[in-house]
Amino acid sequence: MYFTQSAGRFRFQIRVPRDLVEQLGSTPLRITLKSAGVSAAKKTARLLAGHAEGIFITVRNNGPINMTIPDMRGVIIDQLVDLLEATYDEAISTLELQQEVRRKEIKALTLKHYNEQIRQHSATAIKIKEVGERIERLQKQADQMGSNGMQGVKADLDGLARLVALSLDGGPQRPLLSESLEQWTNEIRYHEGIDPKKVRTDQNRINDFKEFAGDKPVNKYEFFDFQKFASLLARVPSNYSKLPELKGKTRQEAADYNNSLSPEDRLDTLAGKSIEDNYLSPLRMFFRDMAAQYQFRSPLTDVIIRIPKDAKESVDRVPFEVEDLNAWFAHAATLSRPDHKWLPLLGTITGARVGELVYLQGKDVYPMIGASGQLYWVLDLRTDLIDDDGGKEKRQLKNKPSRRLIALHEVFEETGFIKYARDRDATQWVFPAAFWFNKGEVKDPADAASKRMNNMLKKVGIHKSIESTFHSTRHNAKDAMRLARIDERTSDLQSGHRLSSVSQNYGKKHLKTEEVEVLRAMPLPPGLDLSPYLQKRERY
Repeated sequence: MYFTQSAGRFRFQIRVPRDLVEQLGSTPLRITLKSAGVSAAKKTARLLAGHAEGIFITVRNNGPINMTIPDMRGVIIDQLVDLLEATYDEAISTLELQQEVRRKEIKALTLKHYNEQIRQHSATAIKIKEVGERIERLQKQADQMGSNGMQGVKADLDGLARLVALSLDGGPQRPLLSESLEQWTNEIRYHEGIDPKKVRTDQNRINDFKEFAGDKPVNKYEFFDFQKFASLLARVPSNYSKLPELKGKTRQEAADYNNSLSPEDRLDTLAGKSIEDNYLSPLRMFFRDMAAQYQFRSPLTDVIIRIPKDAKESVDRVPFEVEDLNAWFAHAATLSRPDHKWLPLLGTITGARVGELVYLQGKDVYPMIGASGQLYWVLDLRTDLIDDDGGKEKRQLKNKPSRRLIALHEVFEETGFIKYARDRDATQWVFPAAFWFNKGEVKDPADAASKRMNNMLKKVGIHKSIESTFHSTRHNAKDAMRLARIDERTSDLQSGHRLSSVSQNYGKKHLKTEEVEVLRAMPLPPGLDLSPYLQKRERY
């Protein structure tokens, strides 16, 4: 038994082994303990007992020593008190509050050290006095536990509480959203190889959120900021900034104005899918990156932003009917501008986006050689663009799968497009007129071309806002490949869609010659009339 308790006081004691009674006497070794609690006192007693056993071993190994029993006992107690003093702070750190108050290094005592000190001690009286002084110092330290010690604990807990409160509040302030967005856009987004227009659009959508919720440090936004923003977007007219009656109004004011109108007079609002894709998706991406950069949890992690049930339903884009395509082709084939003539046919049969077609250069149209030596023509979007000075410029595309080969159907040879494209120099634009308006350069050729195509569709009478636009031709191309039993992976590679499974991600990530051959010869939709292009071929 190493630990006794009486009247709130604790004491360590250990009996002298029988074989050492002659050297150390039969009276147990005792040291008074002052501790903050029973648990701490027991821990200290166990620690002292272990070291006492080590000292007993040393005494046995050294044999008889020319010292009196009081001398030997004093030396041993001296060593135990030395240890007690060195480890006292650790012992009192196990208060019932379970908080560390102090941490000191525990003096390392080895058996060799014990042996050397036992041989060196000779002035027993002096050593016993030192033991008494050390015990007295420990007594004073213990007496102060009720005041100074607890004050230290309280200070530590107060500091911990402040840290917890700061953590719950999102941690230390990070940079403002406006500053982070500027850096993120310029240093990351513009270098991802995606369409700069998409980058600017995403930046503008995040700025829209900033105007609504305020320009705060990026870690200070909360779930309700985003939920309220989404709820507001569902009530705002989709083109409110262009309406004279809403000019200069905030989104909130525009939404309130729209709500004040009778149901039949209310202006069209954003569809739920548009809110998700065009606003919430860029916000999720931005805050995910900011959380990684500045070490905080994104407020959009593992949450669902609910689109109000009364939000406008999404309008699905649909492919054109064959009759509508025939009317469009009959009109386009008569036009003298190459982009106006060829973009409708290219979009419908290849499924290429208007921005991909506008930036074609002469070098991007070339043949692959089949096993029989036959030429299979392709559009190559994997290469860089060449500027006027011969320098390279990265081709801007929507995403990584868009950087691809596109097989050209044999009708492009029959209608004269291949001949037209091959007459362009390697670094010339295939459709140079798309880059100019009157005598000035177009700021955004792809956007301008899209508007021209949709104006043409309106003129032909087959345009429907969102539902039937030039982008609908991608749906026509996918339908045509599906009806022709083209392999789904081949169809996705042709269209620039992400491969949807692990299995599909194995193998080449662009069309092989055999796939180009299949796409070149696939049957076109029944009833599709290309005769207007065939009749006008001699012009080119």
